[in-house]
Amino acid sequence: MKIGWGRKEITPPEPAALAGQFYERIARETRDPLMATALALEGADGEQAVLVSCDLIAIEKHVQIGVRERVRQIVPELDPSAILLNATHTHTAPYTYSESLWIPLFWTRQPPEAMTPETYASFAIGRIAEAVAEAWTSRSAGAISRGEGHAALGYNRRVLYDDGTASMYGKLDATHFYGFEGPEDHRVDMLFTWDRSGELTGVVVNAACPAQINEGDRRVSADYFGEVRLLIRDRWQRDVHVLGIIGAAGDQAPFDLIRRRYSQLSVDDELRSAARKLVGTMEDAFEQARLGREDTPVFRHKIREVELPLRMVPKVEAEYALEEWEKFCKRCESEEEPSAYFQSLGFERQNELLQAWSVQNRYKQLQRMKFFRFEMHTLRIGEATLVTNPFELFTAYGLQLRARSAAKMTLVSQLTCDSGGYLPTAEAVVSGGYSTQLFNGLVGPEGGRLLVEYTLQSIQELWDRPEGDGQ
Repeated sequence: MKIGWGRKEITPPEPAALAGQFYERIARETRDPLMATALALEGADGEQAVLVSCDLIAIEKHVQIGVRERVRQIVPELDPSAILLNATHTHTAPYTYSESLWIPLFWTRQPPEAMTPETYASFAIGRIAEAVAEAWTSRSAGAISRGEGHAALGYNRRVLYDDGTASMYGKLDATHFYGFEGPEDHRVDMLFTWDRSGELTGVVVNAACPAQINEGDRRVSADYFGEVRLLIRDRWQRDVHVLGIIGAAGDQAPFDLIRRRYSQLSVDDELRSAARKLVGTMEDAFEQARLGREDTPVFRHKIREVELPLRMVPKVEAEYALEEWEKFCKRCESEEEPSAYFQSLGFERQNELLQAWSVQNRYKQLQRMKFFRFEMHTLRIGEATLVTNPFELFTAYGLQLRARSAAKMTLVSQLTCDSGGYLPTAEAVVSGGYSTQLFNGLVGPEGGRLLVEYTLQSIQELWDRPEGDGQ
């Protein structure tokens, strides 16, 4: 196998609006740099894949397309469809999109010196393409191996009450507090890469925890992955690449909500604590991985076009939503500062209005199309598989994939190659709350069940196919 690594900084060179919260944040400072880290893999038969982890909140489709088009020009021998971008879901990176409801409602006046989302996206696309090119052109004979461990990074953030309702980050000291709605997954799966002389060159680390500890910060930051890079460099005393992949974590957050009520830790302390946990797990797995190196693993890459049903909307619900939305728009027209008025309404009312906007728009969309289409990648690397999806996928789906997979190790990469919003379970939709509503995502539980089956089928096909067969 040929292996190559590349990385480029994608920190905005100018002030920029940060994505991920319901209010405007213009970042004029950088806590730690944003990075695009790329791993190029080429099998003995010429099979290709380039995994790219980006310190962004999501991968918008136009960014994925833009990177592939740029790479096509500078590295023509690389198949652009083999490039997979994933996002670590940091809430302290700039917007890469602008044609959205979220921008006009959540922004106030954007300072003239701040980068627009289009400008930043163009900048990031160029840098990401450079990381891909660096990884591909630097590839050389090497080996890869598996490592596994556990780290309590992500916790379920949907607070469940005894009336069956749930609320993201809900109150814990309420008398009707019942528990947390869904499962957690503290497994950490890793792929270690080695050069011809047996030196470690990089680690792919897959954890079901979004990088959003300092989600409300007004500085640019890669969140806990920024601290992981610093700690690796300090402890290992060598240039080891770290490619972060977030597992199924749509209902997870890097906060123990029970302990956090009394915690005296600063955000910086929390970031360093998370990094120590993850790096400790990587160190524990190092010896296991060193002894299991393979230089000619089975390597296959399957790309499948998938379509999942859009969440449906009854006509009567769409008509009511349109009335609500038009009332709000009329009120906004009378306000001197519409964005400030929206922000003054509070989180619950904002949710109601976003839901109204989404319902009436979804009803119109369903008249034209009834499916969300995206590309799903399935890789076999020895006895490990990596599978992708474009959602903030609830953890239960990830557990189903891991439990039923034909592979000995299954890495789940959410928010990859596109952005489809949250994908909740049926139980979560019944409980309600943010992350389960129509405006939170394109696909519902019916699509989630199909996604699991399609993914498992693709994995099985890679294990069933005889050695040497083409894609």
